[in-house]
Amino acid sequence: MDGPNTRRYLRYRTHTPVSIAVPGATNLVVPGLVSKLSRAGMELYAGVIMQPGELMEVRFRTTGRTIRIAGIVCNRSGFCYGLEFCAMRIELERAASSSRA
Repeated sequence: MDGPNTRRYLRYRTHTPVSIAVPGATNLVVPGLVSKLSRAGMELYAGVIMQPGELMEVRFRTTGRTIRIAGIVCNRSGFCYGLEFCAMRIELERAASSSRA
């Protein structure tokens, strides 16, 4: 059983697939899974090697758009990362694909 909640924001348990942009690699992403989500950050599992203090970009795909969220890696245990959000940008896939054409 969990102890008393001392966090600023409530955490929601989820199993949401995401993509992680690999730092230093152009157009390379790896799959990940968000296990907990709150207003200020998230816990996720991803097959990348990152250290606390590094910036991670997480991409959620929904119908017709991709939501990109940047976060700072706060902690790491193996391939489980704790992120604190620092920016959010919603990019419409239709707009992105039409600008490439």
